[in-house]
Amino acid sequence: MLPWASILILLLVFLCSYLYQGCFLTQAAYVAAFRGSRYPERGEAYVESQLEELLEGEALRFEAEERTIRIGLADVRVSLRRNTPLQSIGIRPLTASWDIPVRDPVSYIR
Repeated sequence: MLPWASILILLLVFLCSYLYQGCFLTQAAYVAAFRGSRYPERGEAYVESQLEELLEGEALRFEAEERTIRIGLADVRVSLRRNTPLQSIGIRPLTASWDIPVRDPVSYIR
């Protein structure tokens, strides 16, 4: 009975870690894209620094993520992808992507 309980607990810990990292990546991608949409003239380096600052606070991490940052005239897109250790048995990689339109914050609030 004890081995089954141990396996179940390990699976629950993995599931919680998977869900946590998915939520964390989605939030980090959104915040970085939103901050970049406020100041598109600062470029991709600014968005990269904001994203790095957000990801520093992450408590759990499977692997390093692949990042794609694109700043256009009308929008800012941040995409993140992170592989999982159990991808070989069909567990999907974690992905997060946000496309935020560039806007002037003052006129947007008013």
